[in-house]
Amino acid sequence: MPLLVHTSAQFKHSWQRQGAPDVKPGAWRHCCRATRASVASASGLASADSLDRVSNVFVDTAFRSTPWAQEARESGSARTAARVLFVSESGVCRSVLAQALLCRTLAARGLGDQVECEARSTRDYNAGEPPDLAVLAAAGEAGLAIPPDTQARQFAPETDIVRADLVLVMDKYTAADVLREVSVFDTINAAGGYSRKVRRLGEFHPELARLRAPDAQDIDDPLYGNAGGAGEEAAVRDTLRTLSAACEGLADFLEGLRGAAPPGAPLRGAVSVAVQGMESIEWLVPPMLQARQPK
Repeated sequence: MPLLVHTSAQFKHSWQRQGAPDVKPGAWRHCCRATRASVASASGLASADSLDRVSNVFVDTAFRSTPWAQEARESGSARTAARVLFVSESGVCRSVLAQALLCRTLAARGLGDQVECEARSTRDYNAGEPPDLAVLAAAGEAGLAIPPDTQARQFAPETDIVRADLVLVMDKYTAADVLREVSVFDTINAAGGYSRKVRRLGEFHPELARLRAPDAQDIDDPLYGNAGGAGEEAAVRDTLRTLSAACEGLADFLEGLRGAAPPGAPLRGAVSVAVQGMESIEWLVPPMLQARQPK
């Protein structure tokens, strides 16, 4: 029975910092005593000391950083362009294609200098690798330019959720991966609105947007299963078409915000306000952030 104990490398309040006198060792001892007593009681053991004789009980410490340092950096930033972050599982297919598609679409509409597009992965198994060969082939056929130095980069919750004004996930799995980390920040700072930045790219697809089923707006991974061959190449081309339609819808959304904003107003602020005001997606709201039903 594993016990997950969360600590942090950064803290919002001075009394939470690791350097505060006696806080770290004192808090750790208190946590361990309370945890051992709780487990002993739940396990029907006579006392916490009995845990020493139980081999399947252990403590696994998970370290998390907080977004406060990145927020301080962003507050002093002169950036006016909105920043959109596409997130897929591997970072070598869907997010890379979406990034390139949106960049091309916005450039054609004269908004290329007002929106920054980036791609991330939720998992690290392709970190540092270039896009898949099938992805590069499909992009080449579509006349889509992917920079030769493109490499998969893993989503860093404590920095990327602050740096980005809009985080677009591909499906329920990438949504779960991102929100598992990001929602922790909302429980510490409810005014941060971190989880509200996370949306599905499929929401902007003209056809998928009309579907209400929880996973109807998912854009599936064509590389899932590593099938290879002509079938996988065809799946990548199909996904590219889906992503293209979704990015056109996203560009419509961004262009609409640009048109509604006062002349000279930064698009960054308009996107932030619009995203925070979007209707919540029930299944995307982590349980700890859902409104409690009155008893």
